[in-house]
Amino acid sequence: MKPSEPWKESVEKLYKEMYPALRAYAQRVMEDPALAEEAIQDAFCIACARREQFLSSPNPQGWIMLTLKHVMQNMLRTQAKLKTLLSLEAGEGLPAGAPELMSVDLLFSDLSGSEDFRLLKRIALDRCTMLELSEELGISVEACKKRVQRARKRLQKKMKA
Repeated sequence: MKPSEPWKESVEKLYKEMYPALRAYAQRVMEDPALAEEAIQDAFCIACARREQFLSSPNPQGWIMLTLKHVMQNMLRTQAKLKTLLSLEAGEGLPAGAPELMSVDLLFSDLSGSEDFRLLKRIALDRCTMLELSEELGISVEACKKRVQRARKRLQKKMKA
């Protein structure tokens, strides 16, 4: 039997300690027990993947709560997009704001394969914060800001040309 790693014990202890509060919070936001449970599991997967940052945090409880909040925001955003797509496929007409979203992809279809386009789309259309985006990319917030700034400049040059 392989000896357990100390960080796993810390995460497990925190999970057991915080689970009731996390579940109550997630169920209140998600309104579906299965989705709430999935969000909690995803938050702890992120914590394990970033264990150095998580365990060295002065407030690991706050870190996991904030991570759970971001996971739930992403899940709700994805659900809203899926509902929009399903309503379009069902022929229910375009929801408010959909023409603008669709035209962006059409207008910039030549750029849509680029990383710059995906970055700018996450910020502008998905309303992703720099913190969320930096966590997705696994970089610092400052590095993320710089990438977005450079992407905007390159897009401006392409639009002028």
